[in-house]
Amino acid sequence: MLPFISSAIPGIGGLLRTEPEDFIVQELPAYEPSGDGEHLILEITKRQITTQAIANELSRLLGCPQDAIGFAGMKDRQAVTTQRFSVPANSDTAKLQECSASVKILGLHRNKIRKGHLAGNRFRIRVRQAHHDWPKRCQDISSLLCEKGFPNFYGPQRFGREGNNATIGEKALKTGKLFGPKWRKWLMVSAIQSLLFNEYLCQRIDDGLFATAISGDVFGHLPRGGVFVSTSPAAEQPRLDRFEISPMGPIYGYKMMPAQDQAALRESAVLKAHDLTLDAFRALKAEGSRRRLRLRPHNLSIEMQEGDPIFCVDLPAGTYATVFLNEFMKIEECQGEEDDIDD
Repeated sequence: MLPFISSAIPGIGGLLRTEPEDFIVQELPAYEPSGDGEHLILEITKRQITTQAIANELSRLLGCPQDAIGFAGMKDRQAVTTQRFSVPANSDTAKLQECSASVKILGLHRNKIRKGHLAGNRFRIRVRQAHHDWPKRCQDISSLLCEKGFPNFYGPQRFGREGNNATIGEKALKTGKLFGPKWRKWLMVSAIQSLLFNEYLCQRIDDGLFATAISGDVFGHLPRGGVFVSTSPAAEQPRLDRFEISPMGPIYGYKMMPAQDQAALRESAVLKAHDLTLDAFRALKAEGSRRRLRLRPHNLSIEMQEGDPIFCVDLPAGTYATVFLNEFMKIEECQGEEDDIDD
């Protein structure tokens, strides 16, 4: 189990996703339609169906190639989710009436919606069968997380139903070979990158460096924005304390922005423990990137419905709502099949 920042406070337990309506996700767009262009922006609300299935359905209904359909990220299946899609502007919109989900036409835009083109996601999540003392525990945990922040781990969903995708990805890095379609190759390599990131973040927490700047850290502005390297921890620590910036952990790859000094040594140690080098990622064309380690929840509120807690929170793109919720629930695994979203 991944470590908790709120480990000293007991969890509320409970169950997720008893009904799709227990898990509601509203995409927060990065921009609005410009009013002209070659792409038509749609807002689609779906229930118990994957994002890719909707994209496939739009392709079939509109008679356009699948790669002409754009969306910013994958949303949960066992949920009610609202997100935006782009389709060719010359599409026969009358065909959208046959879609299995609710479709709203927003307008034209110059660019296709691409992966990551969103500001974040707004969640409304019900936890059933929580501990009877959940109001007090939730209050204590939410206060702590707003003060200390929470770790931006990848959730277990990232590693596949059997949990062995990272093992396959690591073997592929060591042999330079990975067979199968392009999507499978990406999935396995992404899984080992995510595992290594989680290990790096775990070590920062274990060593008391979760909210501490170290020499050579790569930092990213919050909630999003520019990325930079700093060799002066004392200069960055006040900004870190104010949640203006966050250290960025490694998504290992041959083009990853390098850390320096102490941070670089810590990142190299994680690779060395797996007998890997950055060059291993080149053969599989894994470029790498950076991911913020420490976040603070935005617009967090906890309501009550029929005695159950309802968590309302805005999270950045790519952040796992189940990882955030497990700070409150503290269960072996958050139930459900949350898709990989927005990475």
